[in-house]
Amino acid sequence: MLLSLLDPALQSAGHLFDPALQHPFWIFDWQEVASPHVLFCSLALFFSGILCSAAGIGGGGVYVAVLMVVGTLSPHNAVPLSKAVVFFGAMASLVVNLRRMWQPQEGASKPAVINFHACRVVVPAALVGTFMGVALNVHAEGRTIVVLLTLVLCFMTVMVTRTAWQQRSRELLAQTEASEEREPLLPNAASADGAAGPPVPSYSASASKLEARDPANNATKEDMAFGILLLFVVVACGVLHFHMQACVAEQDGHGTVGACKHPLIEKLFAGQLEVWLSSASTAALLDAAVKVVPCVFCIVMSMYYGRNAYEQASWTFPTVLIYQVMAISTGLLAGLVGVGGGLIFAPFFLFMGMDASVAVATSSTCVLFTSSSTTIQYLLTDRVIMTLALVYGLVTLVASWLGTSLVHRLQDSFQGRQSYITGIVAVAVGLSAVVSLQKFFEIGATTV
Repeated sequence: MLLSLLDPALQSAGHLFDPALQHPFWIFDWQEVASPHVLFCSLALFFSGILCSAAGIGGGGVYVAVLMVVGTLSPHNAVPLSKAVVFFGAMASLVVNLRRMWQPQEGASKPAVINFHACRVVVPAALVGTFMGVALNVHAEGRTIVVLLTLVLCFMTVMVTRTAWQQRSRELLAQTEASEEREPLLPNAASADGAAGPPVPSYSASASKLEARDPANNATKEDMAFGILLLFVVVACGVLHFHMQACVAEQDGHGTVGACKHPLIEKLFAGQLEVWLSSASTAALLDAAVKVVPCVFCIVMSMYYGRNAYEQASWTFPTVLIYQVMAISTGLLAGLVGVGGGLIFAPFFLFMGMDASVAVATSSTCVLFTSSSTTIQYLLTDRVIMTLALVYGLVTLVASWLGTSLVHRLQDSFQGRQSYITGIVAVAVGLSAVVSLQKFFEIGATTV
């Protein structure tokens, strides 16, 4: 059977071809936005969007939980829709960050800086992760998605809270030492040699280099071209992989009637894909091609940009490897369970010692690529409810603009207090963990 040859997992993934999960992107059913829960969900997404954008975490994990609990959507409908919502928010955050970087406001402590070295290292690895995550999503059960999402959110809540506490402790220590220096020494006062130790620097080496305006920390035309090309290859192969599975499943009698006649595939292959897939050898060759090409391309670019980071930004190879492993895992989770990417990017950058404002801006930039990849793949495979995507997307676009502007105001008002911004990250991640836990218990109650 061609189905078992092309992808054995399809035999046990009947929900892949469930009509309730098929939403052609050219069909807009405005009756779907007439329900009262759409209004409540929009309000929840608006406030969540402000908080998530201020924290630089994208919001995918929060949005998935909100769409499931408040929007009453199934996990398999909530995950693709959350990707479209995150994309709208990522665009707004990027515009605010770039404008802040290029046109710093008068009186600001320092403009928001995007660490493009980190973006170059992270994006190619994250994109190949999104390819794998979207492919796996169609095979995962709804309960599995919620369990993975809950575990990720709980773990990140603990890690970010720990980082915020450490930053706040260092800030209080610095304030104490500064006040002691201003006070006159008493006769019996301890000398400076009796201090417990040198203060811990509040900025990493990479952040200091950025603040000194590293000439290499700029997005070039080459970076933009490679980024767009990588995104195109990953999306094209991901979409082809899905429709090839659907077509072969139809030929074997397990899929939806008309899958081989999908308008996108019909125009692209001039109606020949069904003929090619009828041959076992041709089907196996095409399947291997759409899987291998994006993986190899992204790996090559990851190695190239990793070497550049080593030579231009003095990164160590272990550091590059850690960033790329994190990026692949984040992209995988972004496609599989719907996290926006920033849910892991921002806390990870903070944990690695990046300045809080730089971490937020860099995370928002990386999220733009992961959300674009997953959103377009889900959109062209008929997994996104377009009417809800437009309504919720516009809501989060405004919310993201406000949230990103808020974090810059906090940066200017509370100079040197990174714990405030990190605290916002902790609150946003913790909130999403609570909502996800609620959905987990709801699913558990319905299955008992």
